[in-house]
Amino acid sequence: MCRELKCCYKATIDGFSATSFHNCCDFKGPCVIIGYTNKSFKFGAFNPEGYRSTDDYYDTFDPFLFYWEEDNENKEPIILPKVGGSGAALFDYARGGPQFGADGLLIGPPLAPVMGGFAGPDTNSGIGDLRQAKSRLGLSYAKRPDGKESLFGDENRATLEEVQVFCSPQIASLY
Repeated sequence: MCRELKCCYKATIDGFSATSFHNCCDFKGPCVIIGYTNKSFKFGAFNPEGYRSTDDYYDTFDPFLFYWEEDNENKEPIILPKVGGSGAALFDYARGGPQFGADGLLIGPPLAPVMGGFAGPDTNSGIGDLRQAKSRLGLSYAKRPDGKESLFGDENRATLEEVQVFCSPQIASLY
């Protein structure tokens, strides 16, 4: 059965803060994230759990990362599956953006420590900026076929020009 995806978040319109991301994406169900770096590199990720600002993590084998080769965007994306067991596949921090594994892909990581269910006296401090991303592959998500240990290739950090999140209202209604 085919499900229609709807753009529920576009950073250049909705804002690059993790708060804006969660305001647009929480409780919308499974989603696909697409990012573009300032070097025209296109990448993405699939989150089967969706976001709820739980300050917790999810164990699942279903998420994956992907990217398009820089010189051939017309081809299918290269998929990097979850590896190393299902543990801590996704993190859902209210003050951070999308996070896949402890280090597989972090878009707008929180700028202050996350304390689990207790966020501390000021939950507005340390909000992540979705212009910043980092990646280290191999522990939580498969390395690239070319052996590079970052989704971004030779660099483990990237500056993002755009982040879009597509969700399925039909799937979200099942929650």
